[in-house]
Amino acid sequence: MASHSAAINHIDADRLANALRAGIAHVLERRDFINSINVFPVPDGDTGTNLAFTLASVHSAMSSGPRATLSELLERVADGAINGARGNSGAIMAQYFQGLSEASGHYQVLDASRLAAVTTAGARSAWGAMSNPVPGTLPTVLEDFADELVRRVDEGIEDIRALFQHGLKRARKSLSETPEKLSALKEAGVVDAGAQGFVDLLEGVWNYMRSGKVPELPQASQSSGVQHEPAARDSQAPEHHRFCTECLLEGEALDVPGLRARLESLDASSLVVAGGAGKARVHIHTDSPGEVFRVCTEFGEIRQQKADDMTRQHGLMNQRGQVAIVTDSAADLPVEEIERLGIHVVPVRLNFDQEEYLDKLTITPSEFYRKLEGSEHKPQTSQPPPADFRRQFELLSSHGLEVLAIQVSGALSGTRQAAETAARMVDAERIEVFDSLNAACGQALMVLWAAEAAARGWERLAIVKHLEEHRGDFRTFALMRDLSWGVRGGRVKPWMHTISRRLALNPVLTASPEGLLKACSAIPGRRKAVERFARFLLRRMRTDLVFRVLISHTNARDDARRLRDLLLDGHPRVDACWLEEASPAVGAHAGPGTLIVGLQPWRAPEEQHA
Repeated sequence: MASHSAAINHIDADRLANALRAGIAHVLERRDFINSINVFPVPDGDTGTNLAFTLASVHSAMSSGPRATLSELLERVADGAINGARGNSGAIMAQYFQGLSEASGHYQVLDASRLAAVTTAGARSAWGAMSNPVPGTLPTVLEDFADELVRRVDEGIEDIRALFQHGLKRARKSLSETPEKLSALKEAGVVDAGAQGFVDLLEGVWNYMRSGKVPELPQASQSSGVQHEPAARDSQAPEHHRFCTECLLEGEALDVPGLRARLESLDASSLVVAGGAGKARVHIHTDSPGEVFRVCTEFGEIRQQKADDMTRQHGLMNQRGQVAIVTDSAADLPVEEIERLGIHVVPVRLNFDQEEYLDKLTITPSEFYRKLEGSEHKPQTSQPPPADFRRQFELLSSHGLEVLAIQVSGALSGTRQAAETAARMVDAERIEVFDSLNAACGQALMVLWAAEAAARGWERLAIVKHLEEHRGDFRTFALMRDLSWGVRGGRVKPWMHTISRRLALNPVLTASPEGLLKACSAIPGRRKAVERFARFLLRRMRTDLVFRVLISHTNARDDARRLRDLLLDGHPRVDACWLEEASPAVGAHAGPGTLIVGLQPWRAPEEQHA
């Protein structure tokens, strides 16, 4: 589109692609501001990030493959949006693009009349994707924009530049009216964040229509350079439906209306189902992500899945310190400490009976062991994809926080590598990935220390330096009853299993300085194994030092409690002693009956002052 004021009578594929690229670039520039006004449906401050992620996927899809016709381009746009859609607003925008694509038919160009018609179809499609549509949000502004185009076309306007200008003016007005339609916005003194994102998209398109220039796509870490005070700081975290749950379904003839009806029967909210017969994106707020995924598998094959804790996201508005601590679910952290210290946990993936689970989120330890007893197949674990870490890192960075991600040993899992990939994609200067060279309880104690240091004002570099200097303080010992599980997962050598079985020995494994699991001792016999293991541990706990102790178990609660009592009776100075169920991801490699203990000589981080 030229920079002069000559009339524009049609939009072809190239013009549309450039216009969308310009609009997407503008939304990415405005990401932080959109986050700052996010109060509905949940004040989690991530609408800008979600829209940016969704539209960045659209941008990538437009650039894939050979030059496309208009209809092919809109198919790519819709597909990219559904693949990358994130959050409530992202799913609605994906369905909007799906409606545009379906309505474009075999058009080679869009004139004024066709543009009005396809935007109307997109708005209707967006409304139809929502289970409980709410006036005063993104679909309202989508509809008002389309209605204005239709009205102006009926008046005889054929110049697309003039038509778009009228539509933009109406969209701005509609955005300004959202607080009058939704009390949550009026009370916070903001407009709807998703609708703001759409208007920003239109503003970017309008800038291109006037100048003919397509700006560069900003990097994630360069979105605006300004941190905005979140409008929702004093709002309440969600008491119900705390997990923002999403999945991407594929199939040959997806029954989208039937899927939506089944999901509407669940105890959930904010349901959006975007897509068509071949692919659909589900967004829903629930307390039971696993139930949502089970329903979805009835209709198609799940290609992506995630469940983000909105209560934790809301807590970012009151985050203590300037460093956020991230880890993976291989760390057997006490739930109450995760909540108290605001630790962010990315779940490991678990594949069991051809289904994928999110560790400790969509499958609990008790469910895992019940399935284990009734299944002929052995579970397998896989590292979280980089996208899981990227989503977490983007959210934290958008709140002005530096990030320290403490991961399970890189010698045992590719999880650290996935986190490093995501850190490079988001902001390598402000996000650091630290290899714990540990796992389970030892990794958890390291994470707890780092989180307490962060809460006391320690800087990221100071925390990392301490962990490097005191890495040997965080010890992990595991009493293994059956090494065949570790052999199957590649963490234990076959000869170790052979010897332990033949000699009736219970090997004690520990994390080596290189981050590998190695045998450091063996407990003979079965009947007194817990007592002997307790004596083994007490010999490694100097009586002149205070210790922190963390015990986890794989379906062996009684033994774990017995071990806890023996350690507390045997050592005079224990600062804290937690007892946890090991994550299913750990259980898949350790097998039932394993006792894992983390030991740390304890000294609280001192307060740090600027």
